Amino acid sequence: MNYAIQLLKEKQVQLVMQLREGNANKAAILMQKKDIDKAINWLENIEKQNLGHLSDYEWVELPFMQNGYSSYRIMDDGETDNREYWVEFKTPIEVTATDFLVLKKPQ
Repeated sequence: MNYAIQLLKEKQVQLVMQLREGNANKAAILMQKKDIDKAINWLENIEKQNLGHLSDYEWVELPFMQNGYSSYRIMDDGETDNREYWVEFKTPIEVTATDFLVLKKPQ
């Protein structure tokens, strides 16, 4: 991953140099630089979180449930249907429709 990030950073430097030289295609260069900035941010986050290969994960978009605005709660069900024993995940996050969950696939 570090190699890919380094390559993108080198290209980023080249684009900045082109902008400083007054290249006539300024809009296209800026668009490329923004795309590279975004890619670097994603790759650095992947590296920081120590994520593996993309195929190790599943992306799930939470559906809009057609019942007005509501948020999802993350619960540990304790492997029981009795809600009295469920424990809610208390970290202050609000998960709503169209948010994504990144789930690690079982190995």
